[in-house]
Amino acid sequence: MQNLTALLSRLHQLITRLQQQYEPVKREILYTKFDPAVFSENFQPVEFYLNEIRHCAEQISRLTPEDVEQTAFLSEKLSAQYNALTDALSFIEKPQAKSAVNFKQVFNERETQRRQLEQLPPRERLIKYYEALQALNEKLNGQKDLQKQSQSETEKMRIQQQIDITRRRRQRCLDAIEVLEEYLAFKQNQSKE
Repeated sequence: MQNLTALLSRLHQLITRLQQQYEPVKREILYTKFDPAVFSENFQPVEFYLNEIRHCAEQISRLTPEDVEQTAFLSEKLSAQYNALTDALSFIEKPQAKSAVNFKQVFNERETQRRQLEQLPPRERLIKYYEALQALNEKLNGQKDLQKQSQSETEKMRIQQQIDITRRRRQRCLDAIEVLEEYLAFKQNQSKE
């Protein structure tokens, strides 16, 4: 029982640290497609996923030592949630890299663009996603060319970091396209019935 109490205490510390670390971006939507067994919904704000993790930890803390199977199941789920969220959060640019004023301005512009995009009808939104994908592909190719031309290792590493960020953005764009295409196919099949 003492081991369980110590483990639960450690879990709460990890969750609290994660919440504090991503407090500046807690309202930012994660455009990541999670396994339904891990999180109940996709494309929600960071805060939503942190709350699901906290809820899972609270469920574990309410279990008795006799609830071995349920404890094992929820522990595995909590571990999967924590790993999936930290992986997804690693794609978010850390706000510390920019000044608070600049980050807030860029964040507000991105959020405004995102809201405008979300208000478009699905087919128009899909066209915009494909335009964004094309722009990201061109940016990625340009960054690769720059990296090949670069002389210093430091510059190559800096460009590689930019390439990694662009690749992650490209992957999120592909995920959004996939979800939207699935939705449009579903709607089309529904209208045929």
